[in-house]
Amino acid sequence: MMAWLRSFFHGLRGKLTLTYTLVTVLALMALEVLVLALVLLISLLMRTDERSYLNDVTYTLYPRASAYLQPDARDLAGLQSWLDGVAQSGYASQQPLGVFDSPAAALASGDPLLVLGPDRTVLAQSPRDGSGLVGRRYTSADSAVEGIIESAMKGSLDALALSTRTAGGNYHMAVPVLQESRGSEVLGVVLVTVKPSPPMILATLPVYLVWLLVTGIVLVMMVAPFGALFGFFMSRGLTRRLNALTHAADAWSEGDFQHAPSDRSGDEIGLLAVRMRHMAERVQALLHTQQELAALEERGRLARDLHDTVKQHNFATLMQVRAARNLLESDPTGAAQRLVEAEDLLRTSQQELGLLIDELRPAALEGRGLAAAVRDFLASWSEHTRIPADLQVSQERALPLAVEQALFRVAQEALSNVARHSRASAVTVRLEYHAFAVHMEISDNGVGFTPGEARRGFGMDSMQSRLAELGGTLEMDSSPEQGTRVRAVAPIPEEGRA
Repeated sequence: MMAWLRSFFHGLRGKLTLTYTLVTVLALMALEVLVLALVLLISLLMRTDERSYLNDVTYTLYPRASAYLQPDARDLAGLQSWLDGVAQSGYASQQPLGVFDSPAAALASGDPLLVLGPDRTVLAQSPRDGSGLVGRRYTSADSAVEGIIESAMKGSLDALALSTRTAGGNYHMAVPVLQESRGSEVLGVVLVTVKPSPPMILATLPVYLVWLLVTGIVLVMMVAPFGALFGFFMSRGLTRRLNALTHAADAWSEGDFQHAPSDRSGDEIGLLAVRMRHMAERVQALLHTQQELAALEERGRLARDLHDTVKQHNFATLMQVRAARNLLESDPTGAAQRLVEAEDLLRTSQQELGLLIDELRPAALEGRGLAAAVRDFLASWSEHTRIPADLQVSQERALPLAVEQALFRVAQEALSNVARHSRASAVTVRLEYHAFAVHMEISDNGVGFTPGEARRGFGMDSMQSRLAELGGTLEMDSSPEQGTRVRAVAPIPEEGRA
C-alpha cells in the first residue's frame, strides 16, 4: 500500500490531486483571513472600539450618580463621597469582563471630576482644590466642551457626541445622569477626562491566531477529502492527454509515424499535438523523398541532416514534454515554459524539414537556367528561414547542364549551412558569367568562425567534390563575428562557351 501511494504521488496525477487539495484548503483559509481582516477594517472605520470604550464610561457613571440626584431625595454629601471614590480608584468604568470587552477607562491626571446640575451649577468636585467651583455655575472657554455639555443636557447617550479630544490626546466626556422613570429626564451631568484606549487588536491578536489555527485544522479535516476527490478526477483527462503525446514521441523516436496523437482541444497541449502531427507528416514526406533520391549519392548527407536536426529535436521535444508533465503540479509556470520550449523545437524542426525537402526537390534546371533556379530556391529558402536573401546576376547566359547542376547543389549546401550555423540576418548571392568560367559567391553577415578551428563536415566535402569533377575550385573565407563568404568557380567546357 505504501509503495502504491509513493508511486502515485510521484506521478503527475498524484501531484495534481495533492495540488487541488492544498489549493482548496489554502483558498478557504485565505478567504477566512480576508473576512477577518474586513471585519477588523470595518470596526476601525466605524470606530467601534472607541465607541465601546466610551460607552462603558457612560453606562458606568450615570446609573451610580443617579441614586444621589433623585428629585425627592437629593444626597449631595453622598454624591461628593461617591465622586471622591471614583477619583481615588483612578478609573471611570469597570474592569473588562472578557478578552473582547473594552479595557477600563483610566482617569487623566490634572483635570477634576465635576457633577453639574440641570442649571449647570457645580454640585460636586473631586479632588477638592482651592478653585471652589461647588455651588457656582460652570462655563468653559472651550467651545467643544460646551458642545458636549449641551448634548448631555439634551439626554443624548451617543458616546461620540458626548466626548471630545483634548490637545494631549485624552477624552473630555459629559455623561448625562438620567431618571428613566420620568421620561429620561436629565438630573445632572458628570464631567470627566479619561485617557485614550489602547488598540484592541493587540489584546485580541492571540485569540484571533488561535481561532485561525483551530478553524484551519477543521477545514483540513472537512474540506481536504473533497479537494482530493475533485483533483483525482480532474487530473485524469490531463494526464491522459500528456501520456498520449509521450507515447507518440516514443513511437516517433523509434521510426513509427503511424501513431499520431489526436487532441482537438484549443489549449497549449492541443496545439502541441497539432504541431507534432504536422512534424510527423513532414518527416514521413522527407523519408519518402530520401528513398527516391538514394541513387543520387545523397544518402549520407540526408542521414547526417536527419540525425543532427529532426531526431535530436524530436528527442529534445520528448524531454520537454516529459519535463512539463513532471513540473505541471509543482511548478505550473515552469511546465508552461517547457511546453513553449517544446513548441520552439517543433518550429525549428519544421524549418529544418522544409529546408531539406526543398533541397531534395528536382532542380528542374533544364530549360530554365541557373539564375532562375537559384532565384526560386532563394525565395523558398527565405520563406522557411526568415532570412532576407538578395540575388545579383551579371552577364547571364546559357550553360551546360552539368555546370548548372553542380553550382546549384553548391548553392543549396552553402545556404543550408547558413541557415543552420550562421545566425545571419542577411544573405547575398552573386552569379558572374565570364567567358571561360562562372563565379558564384554566397556571403552572409552571421557569426562566422575561425577556419582552422572549424570541424570539416560532409557538406564541405560534397561541394568541393562536385566542383572538382568539373575542374573547378571552392574557397571559404570567414572570421568570428565577420560573417562567412563562399566562392565557387566552375570552368565552362569548350563546347559550352559559344
